[in-house]
Order: sequence, then C-alpha cells, then structure tokens
Amino acid sequence: MSVRDDYITALGLMVAGELPLGQAEKILAISQAMKEHSRYRPRIVVEDETGDGGFDYAISDLEHWKSGFSVIKTVEYPVDDDDETPDILEDDQWTIYKKPAGDYLRFLEDTPAATESFRVTYTSYHTCTDAACTVEDYDEEAVQALAAGYFCSMLSAYYAQNQDSTIGADVVDHRSKSQEYAARAKACRAMYFAQIGVAEGKTVAASVTRDQDATPSWQGDGLTHRRKYR
Repeated sequence: MSVRDDYITALGLMVAGELPLGQAEKILAISQAMKEHSRYRPRIVVEDETGDGGFDYAISDLEHWKSGFSVIKTVEYPVDDDDETPDILEDDQWTIYKKPAGDYLRFLEDTPAATESFRVTYTSYHTCTDAACTVEDYDEEAVQALAAGYFCSMLSAYYAQNQDSTIGADVVDHRSKSQEYAARAKACRAMYFAQIGVAEGKTVAASVTRDQDATPSWQGDGLTHRRKYR
C-alpha cells in the first residue's frame, strides 16, 4: 500500500514542468481527492470495543468515525474469532441513540460484560499520510488522477487570478494556461470516474449485510399449492 510521497510523485508525473504551486498544494489536492473518493468507495473500518456491563457506548469512541458521514454496517456480538459463524446482530437489536453528550450505540437486548467485546464495522473517510494511505491498491491510480485533477484546478485558478492587465502578452498567456489547466482537470476527473466505473455525481448504493431469517421455499406456501395440502 502506498504512502503520501507516492501520490506526490504521481502528481509530479501527471502534471509536470515548472509550476507556480508546490508540495503544499499537492498535499491539499490529495486530501480533497481522498474525501471525494470516500463518497463513492468509502473506507471500511472494523473495530473491536470492550464491554462495560452497560448497553450504551459512545460513537465518538470509534477511532475513525466521521460525524455526518460514517455509517454502521454491522454489529457483531459476542466476538469469537474461533467460531466460523459470526454472531451478527439483527437491525432491531441495536440502534443509534442521541443524547445531549452525543450519539451512542445502544444494545436493545444485550449488555456486553467487561470480559466481552463487540465488533463494529462502519464506513469512514480515506486518508493519506506519510505512514500509509487507505485507498485499495486497485483504486490508487484512479485516485491519483483525481488528485491531479484537483491540482490542475488550483493551477487554473492561479493563472486566472494572476493576470497583469498592463501587459497584454502576459494576460493572454495566463488566460491560455488557465484554460489549459481547466481542461486537464476535467480530463483527469473523467479518467477517475472511468476507472472506478461510476458516473460523476452518482453515488453508489450502500451495501448492508443482514440476516433475513427467510423461510426456505420448500417450507412455505406456494402461489397455488398451500403447504398443508402437500
């Protein structure tokens, strides 16, 4: 998995030359790309928490939880990694309860003891630091293209705002560069969406795993043959 320097290097290859913007702007562009990519393919975080004998647990204790963005996908309790069948709770066995102090994960039927743990799987933003970037390997090139798009937009804005009206040649040159980088930004964004297979502005539907306890078809009533007559 890559680190931020790998993304900075990629931006240098995609947007080459002597540029008026440097590493600080590239880091900002990478951060913006991470946040946008999270809308389409959010980071999936799996985190274990220890019980305390109660039924309420502060959502803020989840290390990577982002208020207003993160969504809980599943809650597993109790956690037993030696059991091949995880105990995923039904949706009606837990809820998010709001208190003046914040949001809490409330167990509606259980009270995990201090000797037990529960596992929360939830979504979060992707991040990219000197230590690690959380984007999956198969999406890295696409996200790097998206970051290049943000960087090109910054360059376009720079040249649009730095036009000296007293020197006609400079005005034309800056306007041309502004338009050039705006076009390159658009092309980079198109490359990103083509690679992840999503239409721009259209968020992928969320996926939630749940136990439906469905009755097998051979046990249920048919459309014309009721079970009691079989």
